[in-house]
Amino acid sequence: MMPTLPEDEQVRGGVYLCQTGQCVSCGSCCGLYNVRGLSREGLRDMLDDRRRAFAAVPRTIDAILAFEQERLALEGRDHPIPDFHHCAFVGLIRDGGERVGCLLHPLADGNAGVDWRGLSFYGGAACKLFFCPTYDRLEARWKRLVRHVIDDWFAYGLIIPEHRLLAALLGAVEARLGRELDPDALSRDGQAALAELLRIKLDWPLRAPDAPLAWNFFSTRGTERTGFNADQSGDPLLLLALHELDTLPEHAAQALARLEALLDSAVVALSRK
Repeated sequence: MMPTLPEDEQVRGGVYLCQTGQCVSCGSCCGLYNVRGLSREGLRDMLDDRRRAFAAVPRTIDAILAFEQERLALEGRDHPIPDFHHCAFVGLIRDGGERVGCLLHPLADGNAGVDWRGLSFYGGAACKLFFCPTYDRLEARWKRLVRHVIDDWFAYGLIIPEHRLLAALLGAVEARLGRELDPDALSRDGQAALAELLRIKLDWPLRAPDAPLAWNFFSTRGTERTGFNADQSGDPLLLLALHELDTLPEHAAQALARLEALLDSAVVALSRK
């Protein structure tokens, strides 16, 4: 049975998604992925550098704000999505595992229970009051499933905010199975197959080359994708998935065939006794 978390009862939608395990967390709303030349290795190194540098910062308002300016000068301010803030206080949390988190959080190393998040761009209230659209718009069973099968912070933070993509992919799987996915009844093979399917978000080869991996879903001005609009008949869930993957229109037929194969593989694994 997939574990529940104490925070599940405290969030709307009934499934907590932000910090879910020692190696799994999401910092997408903090602009984590809004950097040039995005890669897991490069991002991890930057976050670990921040962690080590912040450990030496005196816990005073002036010193913390000076740290922010130093990181901006060192790392640059030229972000792929200019109107999506990238927070310099996102760092690597190492407490038995390794995941992304807030260096200003009262439970972070060196803060002695003091909440410094009010010094960040969005302020301390954002962590308490903001919930990404996935909390409200994705079925609870799918949220629990994704929370369980994706075991790495880099992948999880790119995948879990994509509620439309997740609904399309998992809806297509259920349609082929002829039943709802039960997060508590998945075999290891089934979990691995679903993880592989969802990870197409990270390395989809038919994506428009100028499309960022993470969009500004925090903006109230709209989060809809622009790009793929296949003028053809087909499974609307698959067409939606390709749209959300920023698929180039000229690759429509190839993309549909590739996605069908991935879905077939997942269904075979999920059907195996």
